[in-house]
Amino acid sequence: MINRPTELALDADGLPILTDRVWEDELATDPQLPGLTTAEIADELLASEIFQQQLDTVATELTQSLRLQVEQVLGVAMENAISQALENNSAHSLELIRQQLEQALPEMLAKAIQDEGLSP
Repeated sequence: MINRPTELALDADGLPILTDRVWEDELATDPQLPGLTTAEIADELLASEIFQQQLDTVATELTQSLRLQVEQVLGVAMENAISQALENNSAHSLELIRQQLEQALPEMLAKAIQDEGLSP
């Protein structure tokens, strides 16, 4: 029986440092995976419910990350497009806004005076 330390030695990145050498012939005699091919191991993993749950978690996280990235890219693109459109049409937009304010101002003033109780 191999004496295993209770705590693993870790490198600067926090990864375990292997201290026992594993020989290639020992890998071939692994009792859990006797003579399985890579394809068979992959099939076993894909059939595992735990593995499927992990795949679902990764897929969910990737989807959320992708959505966030798309929202950020589109947000910047939309802001740029709006700014450019306003800059290109600012004189026309200014004139339209001024005309609408001129038309609405008398009614707005009358309503404000009435709401304040200042009307005769």
